[in-house]
Amino acid sequence: MKITSTKVGFVTLFVTFLLNMSFNFFPSVYEAVYFRSIYQGIRVAHDFTLGYLPIPSIYLVVLFMIWLFFRNVRLNLKSWLKSLFLFLAWVVILFYWMWGFNYKQERLSNRLTLEIPSIDSTYITQEFLKQTELLYTIMDSMTGTQSKYYSFEDHIRENQVAVLKEWNLPTSGRVRVRYMIPGSLLHFRTSGIYIPHAAEGHVDLGLYKKQHPFTIAHEMSHGYGITDESEANFVGYMTCIRSSRLEVVYSAELAYWRYLVRYYRSFHPGEWTDYYNSLDPRLIQDLNLIQNHIKKYKDWMPKYRDVIYDNYLKTHGVKAGIRNYDQMILLIAAYKKK
Repeated sequence: MKITSTKVGFVTLFVTFLLNMSFNFFPSVYEAVYFRSIYQGIRVAHDFTLGYLPIPSIYLVVLFMIWLFFRNVRLNLKSWLKSLFLFLAWVVILFYWMWGFNYKQERLSNRLTLEIPSIDSTYITQEFLKQTELLYTIMDSMTGTQSKYYSFEDHIRENQVAVLKEWNLPTSGRVRVRYMIPGSLLHFRTSGIYIPHAAEGHVDLGLYKKQHPFTIAHEMSHGYGITDESEANFVGYMTCIRSSRLEVVYSAELAYWRYLVRYYRSFHPGEWTDYYNSLDPRLIQDLNLIQNHIKKYKDWMPKYRDVIYDNYLKTHGVKAGIRNYDQMILLIAAYKKK
């Protein structure tokens, strides 16, 4: 039987889906064979080669995928359909082998034996008010001392590796988080993204500077195998708050405050306007600058963006979909309780 590229692509795709399904029934096999072995090898292979490039690896990946699509294209419909199938097949195959199998990972709350509490409006109100005061304290300490923002990648990686090792999670390689040109992600109302095919995280350079550290920490955690968005938020938060740099701590505490404020506003709609106007002017300025940086870039997919991403997350076992990000509040509550 003649072995063709189409047959290889089909068989590899089938095996990939079969493995992905099998890991549901044999999580210990996933943990030992993929997460702690194959994936760690992928991290080392990338991070100590392409990870040293001065440009994001995604640019090389795009060129490779274009070559993959056009290399055997001929001037007929059958050839185009074949190339399209192979292109899509290898996009899916690489997604899972480079990272996607990690969606079978055990919940971080189980690993850390965290008891997720039931929280109510009273808890949210108390936590929000305490968090507001904490931001004021950090801002007072930052005044006149922390004014220069720069790449925090190495510093954040050092902290994150320490956190993950304490939790007995593997940290092979040196996960990179690259900056992308302003607007490349914000046009889709996304501040950062981890792209498995490039094995790197990415942050939009147009993002407000005080959001950079937490966003870097979030995307970096994906690189270390954390797939769940709320868990990536939690890991990013725990990474930043142990920093010796106040601007890194502030970035995470501000992000947490903004998650809390959504619920606080819903619980106190009549009081919100007056409360907002009473906030420290420095905090109001940061909130305005965050919105101004986002508004610079027109939303290209307002009707479909959230629907597409929500379904993507649910397809991969994240039942809460895009609301999963907010569950960072529950993880922090559970961790504080423990």
